[in-house]
Amino acid sequence: MRGSPAEEYLMSRGLAPDSIRSFQLGYVADSMPGHEPYSGRLAIPYLSPDRIALQIRFRRIGDGEGAKYLTVPGDTPRPFNTRALDLDSPIMCVCEGEIDAITAAQAGLPAIAIPGVSAWRKEWALALHQYDHVFVLADNDDKGQGKKLGETIAGHSDNVRIVLMPEGHDVNSFVQEHGAEALLEKVGINDQ
Repeated sequence: MRGSPAEEYLMSRGLAPDSIRSFQLGYVADSMPGHEPYSGRLAIPYLSPDRIALQIRFRRIGDGEGAKYLTVPGDTPRPFNTRALDLDSPIMCVCEGEIDAITAAQAGLPAIAIPGVSAWRKEWALALHQYDHVFVLADNDDKGQGKKLGETIAGHSDNVRIVLMPEGHDVNSFVQEHGAEALLEKVGINDQ
């Protein structure tokens, strides 16, 4: 990963080297035969609590061509960073994407991510009932999917609050522009 386009990309998104290592993010320089579509992509492993990769999503670096995300055919959608569910915390944050969840974690918030709004499964709400407060850190993009995710999750639990990012922002871009303290303030973490 060192010196790779993926490392440069992640650093440009404000991810710290410790976070890159902790989340075991990687880069596919050369793929195995039959897996050429994954070449040149960021590898995002979905880790079990004991740090075993259960699944890997592959993200396009930057604004290049092709699908933004690829998964291995047959992989079942699952939440990202489920290790956060093992933390002793009265709150949990839910983000729309992996980089947003890593950014929230860097800011000091326990966070999981859903790999796209359409991936949400109502049974995942069971894991969120244990928290006093669940904050859906919703993207505020032109698609409006982040708010839709929040509304969907709120329909399954009464402890959910949607925290809509400013127009045109997701968690990562908001933190890059305003800093981690601004995210904590937006969530109201100091009020809990």
